[in-house]
This record gives sequence, C-alpha cells and structure tokens, in this order.
Amino acid sequence: MTARRHRPLRAAALLRALPGQVRIAFVAGVTAFVLCGSGAWWLFQHVRAGVYARTEERAFGLSLQLAAQAATGKQPLSDPLLGWPLIEIDRAGRVTVAAGGAQDLADLPKLLPPPPAPPPHRATGSPERGTVHVGAVDEREHERFHRSDGTLKPPADADTRAEEDARTAHQNAHALAHHTMTVFATAVHTPAHACRLPTEPDGSCRSTLYVLVPSYITEQAGAPLRVPLLVGVPLAALLVAALAWAAARRSLRPVEAIRREVAEITDTSLDRRVPVPDARDPVRRLALTTNITLDRLETAVERQRRFVADASHELRSPVAALRYELETALAHPDTINPHEALRDALAATHRLNALTDDLLLLARPDHPAAHSLVDLAGLASELVHEYQHRGHPVSLGNKPDQAPVRGDGAQLHRLLRNLLDNAVRHAHTAVVLDVTTDGRTHTLTLHNDGPPLPPDEYEHIFERFTRLDEARARDTGGSGLGLAIARDIAERHHGTLTAHSDHPHPGTTFTLTLPGAGGAAAEGCL
Repeated sequence: MTARRHRPLRAAALLRALPGQVRIAFVAGVTAFVLCGSGAWWLFQHVRAGVYARTEERAFGLSLQLAAQAATGKQPLSDPLLGWPLIEIDRAGRVTVAAGGAQDLADLPKLLPPPPAPPPHRATGSPERGTVHVGAVDEREHERFHRSDGTLKPPADADTRAEEDARTAHQNAHALAHHTMTVFATAVHTPAHACRLPTEPDGSCRSTLYVLVPSYITEQAGAPLRVPLLVGVPLAALLVAALAWAAARRSLRPVEAIRREVAEITDTSLDRRVPVPDARDPVRRLALTTNITLDRLETAVERQRRFVADASHELRSPVAALRYELETALAHPDTINPHEALRDALAATHRLNALTDDLLLLARPDHPAAHSLVDLAGLASELVHEYQHRGHPVSLGNKPDQAPVRGDGAQLHRLLRNLLDNAVRHAHTAVVLDVTTDGRTHTLTLHNDGPPLPPDEYEHIFERFTRLDEARARDTGGSGLGLAIARDIAERHHGTLTAHSDHPHPGTTFTLTLPGAGGAAAEGCL
C-alpha cells in the first residue's frame, strides 16, 4: 500500500524535474492522446453501432421474406443476402434448413431462444427479437477444412461449387463462434400439400425460422477504421506535443532574454533594464515588474551611495572641529576657558546629531508614509503661531476650515518646519503662508520677501547640501538638507514641492501640493 502511494509522488516529482517546455509538451501530448483516443473510440463504436443497427434491419426484412418462402414449402430458401446465417427448426426439433455457417455450429438448436407462439390464422408470424450466445464450431470434419497447424484452408481452384460453399460456411461458423448476437425468430406454418416432413395431424408443418445477425459484419465495417485510428491517434498526440513544445519554447524565449539581462546586471550597471515583449501576457507583466523592481533597487543603491558620500563629506568637518576643540583643551588647559570649550563642544555635538538625523532620514527606504488623517490647515496655523511667539515675522493668510490629507503627521510637521526655517532665514521683513483647497487637492504656499531665486536655481535648491549664498555661513545657515528633506517627504505623500520667484511681490515662493483625503473623512483629522 505504501509503495502504491509513493509511485504517484515519485511520478509527480519526476514531472516537476523536467524542463518547463518539456513538461508542457508532455502534458499536452498526454491530453491530446486521451482526447483523440476517446474520440476515436467513440467514432469506432458509433460506426459499429450504426452498421449493426442497419444489419438488424436487414435481418428483420430477411426474416419476413424467408418465412414467406418457407410457408409455401419452397426448398431451398432463396437467400438474397447470400451467406446469411439462418436455421429452420420444426416442432419435432428437426433442422430442416441451415445456411451461412449455422449448420456447423455445435448444439445451436439448444442455444436458440424458445420458438414464438404460432399465428392463429396466418402462415407466418411477426419476427421476434432475441439474443443468442453461440458456442463452439462442430469440428467432426476438422481435416476437411483445416491445415495441420489448425488454420483454415483457403479455397482451392479444384473445389466444386458444393465444396466451396461448405468451406465458406465453415469459415462463417468460426466467425460466429463464441459471440453473442441478435436473432429474429419467426413462426412458420406450411400447409399439408407443401410440407415434406409433417408435424401436425392434418399433415401440415409448423416450424421456427431463426435469422442471426452476424457480429463479423460490424467488425468488417470497423476494420478500415482500426489501423488509421490506431496509427493516427499517437501521431496526433505527438504532433500536438511537438507544437506545444515549440510554442512553449517560443513563449519562454522572452523569459530567457530577461534572465540573461538580469544575470549581467551588477552594482555598476543598475541602469540596465530587461527587454519588454510586445505581447500582452504574463511574460510582459513579468518584464515590467522586473524593471520596476530594478528601478527601486537602483534608487535604493543610489540613496545608499549618496548617504555614504554625504556622511563622509559633511561629517568630516564637524568631527574634525570637535576633535580640535577637545585636543586643544587637553593640550593647553591653562590658556582656554573650560566652560566655553565645553559649550562649543556641546554645540558641535548638537550639530552632528542634527546632521546625522537628516542624513538618516534621506537614506531610509521609500516605504509609504503612514495613513493617518492630518489637517494641513490646522498644522499650518499651529506652526505660524509658534514662529510668531518666537519673534519671527510669519503671518497666516488664506486658510480653509480644514484641509485633510492622509499621511504621517510627524513627517508633515517636519516638512512645514523646514520650509518655515528656510523662509525665515532668507526673509527681509515678512513671511506669508497661505492654504487653499479645491476639495480634491490642498495647496500650501509660503512666500518670503528675501532675495529672489534665478530660474536656473528653482530645482537646484532641493539638492542636498545646496547653499546658494556663500554669505549664509554654516553657523547661521542650515546644513543644506532641509529643502531636500521637505521635497522627499512631499513625494512620499504623493505630492509635489516647487519653488519660483514670479510672485507679484519680490521674493521667493514655495508651493506644496498634496492630495486631499475627502471631506467625509475630515472629522477624524489629527
């Protein structure tokens, strides 16, 4: 039982181990073989059944015709279908007529169905359908019809007509032997003047005429189909398997091209992309998905490279400055103010911490922001109020009651604070913040009246460590990461952040656009 259970498992494992196109061809071939074989079997059986049904109709008509001849006492019966197996048995059990091989079947009278009831006022009855399982052939004259090896002798040129008929009848008997066949039994009444062997007191004869439906006729009808079907079905299965193999190989060719391209991509060639086939099928979707994944990988690697470059470049100076302060304090303890030295070291440490946090924020993967509801208008009001209390010239212009967006409240707070820090740092006298909405999109504009930006710097200022004005020294200006972080947060929230200097008033304007979360959801804003 265990061995039987393991055979299908081993077969499935072997099938899975085959190459994909071979496995597809094998399955297609087996399926075609089963379907074509089933269709061939149905066709073969349908043809045989049709021939047998027509043969039964012919046997029924032959029964009526021969029974009418037997009722007139005609001997021998004139069989228009020469060689048809038939036998006539009278009420005394005597065989009066036998032809078509029925005369060479052993004990045939005992195997036939019982005779039908005789017709009351007619010479013949209606043929009644039945079945008979024919036994063996009577071989009392075996040497007459068989060779020494048991096979049937072919007709000889010297045979007489009677000998030829006897040999043909014996061959038909072998074709009938050991088969179940339909038989039509017809009651026959022959009057006394035409009866040779009376069975009734009045000198008349009563007998039963049996006409058998030979099974070899259907076999002969199906024989022309047997070889074409036996050869055609495997050939059709092989053809389908070959076509499936060719189609699978052609379909998988783009996959192999994708594999080769991916295998050649290294960390120095992440800009390469796999070919995308024209056919809109799963292979095309695989290629598109692979390219999207490569885009993400390239972005991640580039982000990592920039982080390493930025960290090595930007952290070197403050670390060196901090080290210098500490080494000077240790080397010349009598010439420095310890309190001032510690304060400078602490300031440098704070700067290092802030710079490290900014670099780590930009280096993190582009995972989606949180999906909490945040009121952009409320957040803007809160920060404007804070900056006003710190003495900065920040004012709030237009503002709707609510401007709900979905995202991370802490990140959006960092975005607005970076924009305000930059605006306050470069403004001369005023910073104006406005929030507008059209229901689907919320727009925040922040204008400062400081020096306007030249058009070629609109995008450059969002790059890392960009300081357009060298007078903005490191101790009074930012690290050059604030606007880069602000744009990064905007993009993580599926928004945009741009800068321009074409405002009606002199200065620079930053425009933040974020998709809204819908009015119905605004009730749960943070």
